[in-house]
Order: sequence, then C-alpha cells, then structure tokens
Amino acid sequence: MMKQKWLYFGVLTALFLLVLFSLGSGLWGSEQSGRHWTEKLFYGVCHQMPDRSFTFNSLPMAVNSRCFGIFFGLFAGWLTIPLSYKLTFKKTWPVKLLLFAVILQIIDFSGNYLQLWVNTNLSRALLGFLLGAGASLSIGDLFYNNNSKK
Repeated sequence: MMKQKWLYFGVLTALFLLVLFSLGSGLWGSEQSGRHWTEKLFYGVCHQMPDRSFTFNSLPMAVNSRCFGIFFGLFAGWLTIPLSYKLTFKKTWPVKLLLFAVILQIIDFSGNYLQLWVNTNLSRALLGFLLGAGASLSIGDLFYNNNSKK
C-alpha cells in the first residue's frame, strides 16, 4: 500500500508543471521585449541554446532537448511508480537503470566533445528521458510499506 500519497501527488503535480513550463513561449505566448518568463525560470538550470532545443509552436522551448528529456522522463517515471511497484519494489534494476543512464550520458557527451560523433536533439532527449525515468523509478520504493506484497 502506498504511503505518503499527498507527497507522491504533490511531486507529480510539480513535475507536470515542470514539463509544462519547459515548453516555453510557444505554449504561453511570446513576450515582445526580453526573455520569456519560462526562460528566466530555467536560466540557472539549463544552458538554453536555441540550436539544441526543440521548438513548440515554431518557438524554441525554454530548455534544451536533453533537459526536456530529463524533465519528461522524471514525470513519466514518477507517473508509473504506482503501476510498476510490483516490478520495482525491493529490486535493484531501477538503480542499475539509473547508473546505466548516467554512463550513457557521459559516453554521449564525451563522444560529442571528442568529435567522434555528433549527437542530435532527438538523441539528447531520449538519453535524458532514460536518465529522468531511471531517477524516478529508483526512488519509488520510498512510497511503499516494507510489508507490501512483492
């Protein structure tokens, strides 16, 4: 049985808003002067390079593709915690998935930095999604009692 449901749903709401706000001015309407409020919101978290960002309604999103993938992965992983607890409860694979995703991030960044390949917005977003989902799933056990069924 899930414990601290209020905390679970509070974090779920916050993650939903994080994804929603990351869509940027394409969703909220562009401001004529200066940076959009969503860009200001993520300024200290994301480098926000337009060439590394997806567009939404023909405008660059407030975050780059990797950050969007991480945010969406956090939300999607968090959303599935109640559905996947039988597969994840007291199992080590979610932490291994998270470690694997971190290693993939390092490999992807290093390969691009060393000019062995050029990563794309799609590859950045997919790897970010894996990292975010792995992070959410790896802490899912915290929301279930120790005497829950496996």
